[in-house]
Amino acid sequence: MVVTKEEVAGVKKARFHHCVGFHDALKRRVHEYFAEKGVPQTGDWRVFLKTGIILAGFAGAYALLVFGSTSWIVASVAALAVAQGSVLIGFNVMHDGAHGSYSRNRKVNWTMGFMLDMIGGSHIFWRRKHNLLHHTYTNIHELDPDICTQGVMRLSPDQTWHFYHRFQHLYAFPIYSLLTLSLVTFSDFHKFFSGRIGSQKIHRPALWESVLFFLMKAFYFGYALVLPCFFHPPLYVFIAFLGVHMILGLTFATVFQLAHAVEGNTFPRPDARTGEMENEWAIHEVDTTANFAPRSRLAAWYLGGLNFQIEHHLFPKVCHVHYPAISKIVEETCREFAIPYTCYPTVWSAVKSHYQFLKSLGRQR
Repeated sequence: MVVTKEEVAGVKKARFHHCVGFHDALKRRVHEYFAEKGVPQTGDWRVFLKTGIILAGFAGAYALLVFGSTSWIVASVAALAVAQGSVLIGFNVMHDGAHGSYSRNRKVNWTMGFMLDMIGGSHIFWRRKHNLLHHTYTNIHELDPDICTQGVMRLSPDQTWHFYHRFQHLYAFPIYSLLTLSLVTFSDFHKFFSGRIGSQKIHRPALWESVLFFLMKAFYFGYALVLPCFFHPPLYVFIAFLGVHMILGLTFATVFQLAHAVEGNTFPRPDARTGEMENEWAIHEVDTTANFAPRSRLAAWYLGGLNFQIEHHLFPKVCHVHYPAISKIVEETCREFAIPYTCYPTVWSAVKSHYQFLKSLGRQR
């Protein structure tokens, strides 16, 4: 599986040509599962109903925050609800839509992916950064933008160690809380004007994409900051805006880290001369990814199936409502091919493992 030139220019490639039959066997078995059940791999009534509930909840929380907050208590509860509504949109609606797994209809998928712009991000750059680079080059230094922190943190043994990394297990979570604030105010604009995601050069958006990018940024800041100032003092609006993003950023970043930056994940290197990877792409994805809380229905519902991250990376075009079922197929096939299948029993056990992972890399030179 090699990235295409249509989306990324000048990318240093890692090539996954070695094949032992694992991916072929896995695809065949999952295809047989859906054929036997007679259901599509995309979303069904469950995800449609879920979307309606989430969007209605978000709209209600926003209305309460802007038009109904008469005290700090009400405003705090409403801000928390807005933050969680944004989290649910990101995990459950946008993510499937951007991967094309929400619906069999491409326009519906585009619309659902576009929900990221509604909460301040950019689906244009998300598709390039997440779908293409992260899903292809998971945990590969200089190729996976999700482990690139410009030296602020050390998330790979291949990254340069700095003395302050000794304390990264202490400052990591405060840094995580700034993720979406940085995204909506700086990172997206930097990608647009620099034409780069991390160290990788990307093709600039088309004219219509560029216009849409700026229109949606204006729309977001309009309803998130400008409109509330007509009803509340600007300082209060700014505090609420900051609070929403700190909760949103902490939630997003923590969940993303639990998938690839825990004990048991690997950080493979391509051959320095040829760029060849040791394993086929599917094995690479299992080795670099972890699941957590597989028996928790609440976690699966809230996280949009992202606690089944192995299944998501192997089958990104399968809707998250199917992950619990196909995880049994994936785990059994991994066992058959003697491939480690990393899975933490609870969310908390995964968080503790991530904390230990940060400490470990912070001590290494």
